[in-house]
Order: sequence, then structure tokens, then C-alpha cells
Amino acid sequence: MQILARDKIKLVLLLTVLFLPVPLAWSMWVWKVGLPEDNVAHGDVLPLISNIRDWPLLTPIYTHPAGHWYLIFRCQPDVPDCQLRDEMWRLHRALGRDAGRVQRWFLLAENREDPVAGQFRGEQVALLPASVNGSQLGDYMIWLADPQGQVVVSYGGQVDISDVFDDLRHLLKRNPALPQWQAQITSRAEDSHD
Repeated sequence: MQILARDKIKLVLLLTVLFLPVPLAWSMWVWKVGLPEDNVAHGDVLPLISNIRDWPLLTPIYTHPAGHWYLIFRCQPDVPDCQLRDEMWRLHRALGRDAGRVQRWFLLAENREDPVAGQFRGEQVALLPASVNGSQLGDYMIWLADPQGQVVVSYGGQVDISDVFDDLRHLLKRNPALPQWQAQITSRAEDSHD
């Protein structure tokens, strides 16, 4: 009899250990205890901005999907010396081996002169028509777009570059690059459709 009682206690303890995580997880979900914050990104996630293919640019950013992410930024129109360009260049270099997966684009109004043209290696310039004013772009200064051209995170106002870096690293980590052989097949298939 003692052996049977001891076995029953072991069974009850084992079942308790196995089924305890379910009500514990349910209670954490209901009362929002011990869960990470809802917003992981530091910017505005999935803003109401059209795909970058639809942006009114004189120089198209999105030509065909090549598997690159897009880091697009602009400077305030009244700032002659834009520190953001240098910060974006440093951010791009800090990505290390993932830097090749990101294209860096600077938006410049067509009626403005670029005083530092060619100074920031790897930077491409897209011209905004003079008819586009800052209000059409909103308060945003930096945009991150996925390889399909969809803007996934936008930053406005005073932007901390380390926040942009953290978000971009997170996106690149969660969306790994295609293996080289698969990327070549995908590229050939897309070229044949054009």
C-alpha cells in the first residue's frame, strides 16, 4: 500500500510539473505580466506610406527586387550641412557583413545642390521633384524598406541613430539573406519576366 501511495504522489507531481506551464502562460497573457513591450521597434512600424515604387522621385529607388533592404533618409531643407549623411554612412559600415544587404539612399530636392557629392561611399542619391514639399513626406527623416519596397519602419523628429541601427540589425537578423544559389535563380527568373 505504501508503494502505491508513493507512486500516486509521484504521478500527481509529474502531472503538475507538465501541466503547470499552460495556466501560467495563460495568466501571463491575460494580465500582461512578464511579457515584453508591444513595440520592439523604436520608430513607427508599418507607417501609412506607400511602397517606395510609388514615391514621386526623378531617380527611382526600386528598380527590381534584388533582395536588398533600403535605408532611405533626407535632411531638413533648411540645414546646409547635414550631419545625418555622415551618421548614416557610419551606421552602414557598422553593419559589417550585412552591409551588402542594405542600399543607402539620400533624398535630395532637385533644386538643391549637393555640396558633398561622392564623399560618402556607397550612398546613392534620389532626386525629389521641386513640386514635392516636406509636408508630403511628413515629419519622417529616415525610412527602412524591405526587399519588396514596402516601408516597414519610419523615424521622424529627433532620431537616435543607435535606435535605427538596432532596428535594422533586428530586421536583418529576423530576415536572413537567401543562399547564393537561390538568390541567383530568383534573380534570373525576375529578369526573364521583365
